[in-house]
Amino acid sequence: MQQFLYGLRLPITLSIVLAMFAVSSLTYIGEHGETVKSYHELTANQEQQLRDMAGNATNVATKQRGYRLPPRNNAFISDCGELNMPNTLAYTAFHYLRFSAGVSRDNPLLMPSNRINWSFILITLFSFLAIIFSFDAVSGEKEQRTLALRLSNPVKRSHILVGKFIAVNALLIACALAGILLALLILTLSPAVSITGDTFAEIGLFLLFVVFFTGSMSAIGLFASVMCNSSNISLLLSVSLWLVFLIAVPNFAQTLGMTAYPVEKVNVMQTKIREKYKEIEASFPGGKWSSRGDNPFHPPHEIRANMLMAFDKNEADFWGEHYAAQFRQAENTRLWTWISPLAVFDYGTEALLDGGYLRLRHNYADLQNFKIQYLQWFKDLDAKDAESPHWYNPYEYYSTTHKAVAYEEIPQFTERPATIAERLAETFKYLMVMLAYMGVMFALTIIRFERYDVR
Repeated sequence: MQQFLYGLRLPITLSIVLAMFAVSSLTYIGEHGETVKSYHELTANQEQQLRDMAGNATNVATKQRGYRLPPRNNAFISDCGELNMPNTLAYTAFHYLRFSAGVSRDNPLLMPSNRINWSFILITLFSFLAIIFSFDAVSGEKEQRTLALRLSNPVKRSHILVGKFIAVNALLIACALAGILLALLILTLSPAVSITGDTFAEIGLFLLFVVFFTGSMSAIGLFASVMCNSSNISLLLSVSLWLVFLIAVPNFAQTLGMTAYPVEKVNVMQTKIREKYKEIEASFPGGKWSSRGDNPFHPPHEIRANMLMAFDKNEADFWGEHYAAQFRQAENTRLWTWISPLAVFDYGTEALLDGGYLRLRHNYADLQNFKIQYLQWFKDLDAKDAESPHWYNPYEYYSTTHKAVAYEEIPQFTERPATIAERLAETFKYLMVMLAYMGVMFALTIIRFERYDVR
């Protein structure tokens, strides 16, 4: 630690860390204000559209509505990849439920995000700094001829290695704390950012992750150092492992996941939906497309309502399986990246902040349940209208109630934030994986160092 304090590595590192945390905070302040403003404008427009539709209850039930996920107040810690993920869920009271799959990739859940934030700084910068601080901890001393002298004293080799490990991590964590404190100072001075008690709790748990993460990466650097007799070779080995974990593993896992767990392309699925439409239509009697706007009890209306409900269920089944396949592909792909401590840290942060893929998955499941309640509300409302034939049609308004409904009575879907207990339960497994990774790497390092030739 004394070497680091008297050398150039620490002041250069601290300067870079403070600069990056300051930039991330200033960037977040500017973008968050615009994001919140756009969100409020959008929700205000959606509210007005719903008020306009309230004059006809059937329009309320059949017209597509979109729920935009609100901006997270803790996104300065990590955006959790949400910039490239769907942020709007479209639905009606019937079976319809969709989210955008994007234009550049079949599965948007596999698209990474590189926006600068605390998590990005830790994953890219601190993972590299852990390597830089530890790669020559043993091999460098061997080259300087000080390691043999140190081991000539009555001290265990494992104690020396533990001391080096603690020194590296103490300095890295001190740098991270300095950067986080500077970032918090900048954020709290901005009226556009809300820092609450829950936010501080999230930051505290995030710091716990930082401790395990820097420990895992510095253990890799120490392992490379005891595996090599030259600091140049240990640096090369450390950087190679860092690049493998940062770049090779995520990209290889993504390619492997898309190959091993394929998802049907949207155009193929749409073709299947159209073919099924033809089968369904052929199964209903002729005259089903006849319409009488002045007579809601016109018999073909009932036939067509049943047919269109079958259409709607058919499409919902196809899209439901498509999204389930996307979820499975994303989750199975993630399992392949667990060999990288960088990926585990990223997933743990996502679970802690209740963001990204986990947030989308939770809202998708909650909206499925909400639609059941939404449809039941509409059926109960329609049952009160004696002028309605009660022939439910997801695309037309001929055969259900045309009565007005108060805006305040219309069911509204809102996000259900995960509780702290739910977050911790999801986060705990990633924390244990990180702890196991650090323990295994450091144990291998000690075993190797016990047999290390110090001459």
